[in-house]
Amino acid sequence: MIGLTQTNKDLLLIGGGHSHLIAIKRLTMKPLTGVRITLISSDTMTPYSGMLPGLIAGHYSYEDCHVDLRILCQWAGIRFVHGKVAHIDPSLKRINCQDNLLLRYDILSINVGAQPALHSIPGATIYGCPVKPIKQFLQQWQHWLTTQSRSSRLQRIVIVGGGAAGIEILLALRYRIAKTTSIRAQFTLICADSHILKSYNKKVQDFFYQLLQAHGIRLIQGRYVVSALEHQLVLNDYTRHDYDFLIWAIHASAQSWLGKSRLACDNNGFIQVDEYLRSISHPDVFATGDCAAFTPMPLPKTGVYAVRQGPLLAKNISTQLVGYTHLQSYKPQRFFLSLLTTGGRHAVASRGAFFTHGKWVWLWKNYIDRSFMASFNLK
Repeated sequence: MIGLTQTNKDLLLIGGGHSHLIAIKRLTMKPLTGVRITLISSDTMTPYSGMLPGLIAGHYSYEDCHVDLRILCQWAGIRFVHGKVAHIDPSLKRINCQDNLLLRYDILSINVGAQPALHSIPGATIYGCPVKPIKQFLQQWQHWLTTQSRSSRLQRIVIVGGGAAGIEILLALRYRIAKTTSIRAQFTLICADSHILKSYNKKVQDFFYQLLQAHGIRLIQGRYVVSALEHQLVLNDYTRHDYDFLIWAIHASAQSWLGKSRLACDNNGFIQVDEYLRSISHPDVFATGDCAAFTPMPLPKTGVYAVRQGPLLAKNISTQLVGYTHLQSYKPQRFFLSLLTTGGRHAVASRGAFFTHGKWVWLWKNYIDRSFMASFNLK
């Protein structure tokens, strides 16, 4: 537990993302005397995104892939505030929450993830279901699955976004529907790029092209959605595509309150951070994971980077809190192991030009994911 013999500094953590989960455990292992730590989160249960496709497919329970932030904070001896941040005032070092709660900080860290850029498509904020926030997505998916379970009509399911998230979720949905329901479903994947999984090697792309074809999934490439209507999408070639359940897995955008915070942000609203994961405009503010824009070159929005940033975040926060100036630089890996699921208990592994697949890859991924979650099983 963290000993607080004399509280004279406040460390605020906004968001229960992967980096903060790891940082909390690291900070607990090496307690900071005289520092009060507060975690602010709009959710009490935070999901591990790597297990989301498995949850959708039915391989995991909700509890398998969610961390209880209240229990984590109680175990760590830190304060938990359940609420949404409305505004940050970095000049006064103050956080305004939506319930009129005011909190001040000496050091602030932000790890709130990202969300699909729905505002870039007319109608997208009204129609369809974004993959993030994950809590909202799971609720809408479960509601649709329940309400359509007895329907005899063909259900048209459309996923917009040809990246890893869109494809993994599509295949998980197809598997769950085929294995556990009598729903007749037709799947369509719309990819604005000329190739799916554009950041992956050609062997990975070819494997998933063949898999989509084998499952009878319609693939539309090189065309993008220009507007969303009720039960219909309009593409840039003026074609229209009907849907019954629509999922947005498009490129990411930042939460709106970040851009209003007067912290330096990039053109997409993500907080620009230096090599130490600190805001380039306010060195008493750290940001990690998808909400951060690493300079000089932004990183892909993937949980791998957030997990790797956690230990260094804890170390640099501790160093700065005690008054030292020598922080450790974050050096993102050029290549990282990527494990993509295919719906059932089967997965694909790739790293750079490397590629393999099989049931054993899923078992390997399952072991990695369950080991990560077990480290937060503090009951």
